[in-house]
Amino acid sequence: DGTAVPPAVLKKVFNQIPGANYPEHHALPRRRDYGLMANREQVTKLPPTEGKPYGSLVSAVDADGNEVTGVTLPEIAVPLAAHTGWTLRHSDIGGESQLLMFAGGTLPFAATASERRASGDPRRSIAERYASKENYQAQVRAAAEKLVQAGYMLEEDITISLAQASKFWDYFANGD
Repeated sequence: DGTAVPPAVLKKVFNQIPGANYPEHHALPRRRDYGLMANREQVTKLPPTEGKPYGSLVSAVDADGNEVTGVTLPEIAVPLAAHTGWTLRHSDIGGESQLLMFAGGTLPFAATASERRASGDPRRSIAERYASKENYQAQVRAAAEKLVQAGYMLEEDITISLAQASKFWDYFANGD
């Protein structure tokens, strides 16, 4: 349905987001030929011959940088940032253009339209998206309630989701 794309497709979105630093290299597993079976015995060929890469795909993202498929949690449905399944190594440990394995990243939206314009971020700011913290919280509640109705979240988790959303708002919108 178009929601799984080659990794290079995401580069178009992330290269527009200041500080995103989309990875230049992605692991593309390849087929390997280690030899043939001859008379029930394996004839091993080392090093193996590399074949074509497998069709490696990742989840497509929207213009904000958030994935467009799967169960959409409230923090993605009502975003204050892009949440990625990848991040790059920090320059202090070297290899800053390499993926840091098993770690995701967060790319916050600018708090205001003037901050967004100053940074060159094409994504709408928090103030452009939400009239107030209360407005944001109401949208988070609605997104959480939809997940409860669909059977992906428990009713009691709405309170947890709202508490987390409040902390996210304070951090991203107010810098607290």
